[in-house]
Amino acid sequence: MIAQKQVSLVMLLAVLAFFGVVLGSCASTSDLKAVRGQAEQALQKADEALQEAQTAKASAVDSSRQAKTATDAAQSAQNAATRAKRAAQQAKQAARDAEDHARKAEAMANKAEAIFMKLMKK
Repeated sequence: MIAQKQVSLVMLLAVLAFFGVVLGSCASTSDLKAVRGQAEQALQKADEALQEAQTAKASAVDSSRQAKTATDAAQSAQNAATRAKRAAQQAKQAARDAEDHARKAEAMANKAEAIFMKLMKK
């Protein structure tokens, strides 16, 4: 019976020691508040990061649209420059043709004047 009491006493002390360790290792209220505060800060930072990412995405989409608009405008400008170059070449050719016609007309006028003067002398 004494051995049984000693075993019971040892078991009781072991259980009390176990509960002491378990309760001693439990977080206190201030520790729980600190962890909760850190969790809330982490969630707030995650929300801010999400908002910044959404803003960056919207900005990237807007930049993409602007880049496409700029590319289209550059292509239009290049096409206009090509048309202007062609028009300038055609204008130069028209000017050369006009000079040739003017020379021919002047030569004909000189020839007609020479014939007229010849007829007038007779």
